Amino acid sequence: MKYNKNIDVMKGIAIIFVILIHSFNDETLHKIGGPFYLLQAVPLFLIISGYNQAQSYNRHSIKSLAEFYHPTFLLKKLYRLLPIALIIYALQALFGPEEHSFLFYLIGRGGYGGYYISIMIQAILVLPLLYLLVEKTSPLTMLLLSFVGNLMYEYFCYSFDIPSFLYRLLLFRYLFALALGMWYFFDSHRTYAAVLMKIGAVFSVWYLLVVHYFDIPVPFYSFDTSWKGQDPLSFFYSLLVFYLGLKYFSSFRIDIIKQSFIFLGKRSYAIFIVQMLYFWLLSAYTDWPESLFLLDVLVSCSLGTALYRIEQRYVSGKIKNLFCL
Repeated sequence: MKYNKNIDVMKGIAIIFVILIHSFNDETLHKIGGPFYLLQAVPLFLIISGYNQAQSYNRHSIKSLAEFYHPTFLLKKLYRLLPIALIIYALQALFGPEEHSFLFYLIGRGGYGGYYISIMIQAILVLPLLYLLVEKTSPLTMLLLSFVGNLMYEYFCYSFDIPSFLYRLLLFRYLFALALGMWYFFDSHRTYAAVLMKIGAVFSVWYLLVVHYFDIPVPFYSFDTSWKGQDPLSFFYSLLVFYLGLKYFSSFRIDIIKQSFIFLGKRSYAIFIVQMLYFWLLSAYTDWPESLFLLDVLVSCSLGTALYRIEQRYVSGKIKNLFCL
């Protein structure tokens, strides 16, 4: 299948949005309409992951659980996530003002997106099940079951007052976002898909307005967390953002802008990891003003690019042999 550069453009834009989310306080995010673009960054990353993995499984013609969960296949997936994350987790444990163990950060207890690696590791294990569900039933059935499962998770956490650190670490809060990406890969060409996406997006826009600007009470756990409104009822809007990016970002008239986003998109994971440490240290040692948000973007992207190069040049080759035996 042909490589689509628009996906890297979206990832490049999304990683800048992640940095800006952590640069601004909640009041500023609301004033600038952040729920409709900045706060879509992580759901967008998850939709992209679902889409990319569906494409990968389809390309390799994987059909059985034995193939999905073969140690070599799993280790190759983990290798793409862990080495670069381990470096940052070690730095957090070494230089942090609080005495937390390396394991504390490894399981995602650190702030500023620390949960993301935990969720992506779980996605490696869960996405094959969604793919097989598509094969055994249909993309729409998989989507509906994921939607219901995600809603049940939100309500369960709300009803039983699950600790926020546990809620944030479990993949199930983004299950529907992953499923949307996979569903879009299979069914985007079908007539009903466009209708469903548009109706869902209209509802999600209304929902985001009500949740963020009218503060209605709804029995969803996300309402009392930093991820307010990031639940299945809003993810159709995230899918619309993905659809528009996939279709129209190639029309950027200024090529240097597009190439810059592609450059950042290819390094988005390393930048995400670095900004985690950057903001965590800033919050621990300084009272950093949000007016310096451009500096936040510059430093995070520069250090993330440097870490990416270090990992590719000095770490990748040696650790790859361990993970791909």
